[in-house]
Amino acid sequence: MLVAAFLAFAGLCLFVNGVRLYYSEGHQAGRLVDAKDAAIVNLFTAVLGFICMSHILNPANSTVYSPLSAIYLGLFALTYFWVGVNAFTGSDGRALGWYSLVVACIAVPAAITNLSLAERIFDYWQVVSWLSWAVLWFMFFLLLVLNKPIARLTGMVSAVQGILTALLPALLYFWGVI
Repeated sequence: MLVAAFLAFAGLCLFVNGVRLYYSEGHQAGRLVDAKDAAIVNLFTAVLGFICMSHILNPANSTVYSPLSAIYLGLFALTYFWVGVNAFTGSDGRALGWYSLVVACIAVPAAITNLSLAERIFDYWQVVSWLSWAVLWFMFFLLLVLNKPIARLTGMVSAVQGILTALLPALLYFWGVI
């Protein structure tokens, strides 16, 4: 239940970050989400992620969760924490971009592992999600390290993925559909 709550907030966070990025380059400045404003949802989601990691790593839960789940969740939590902190420090995000490249390389084997274990429709959703998150993290590498002009595209991908790969599945879980 706690991990599903994190997933819901991760989806909201991806959506807000996506809207922020989408409008960061363009002529619709009135729709721009301020970096420090978005940082609030990033930091909240990161803290929730760190709490979930602690829950997963609690020895009492060792029969329910794999430590690998905590590591995977930590990839997201650290990303959100880093984005939130960067908003307040004014960092250019290059280190986050390099981190994102490594995480993208971790996400691909995570997808392959999930595919080898997939039995239900939700398992296949996880495969597609991991692959799409790998693409998004790679886009952050391209944007933050290589300075490719893909902020709007990255923002759109982030916002859509936030809804489809995180918020919607979390809501379906809470509604008892999956």
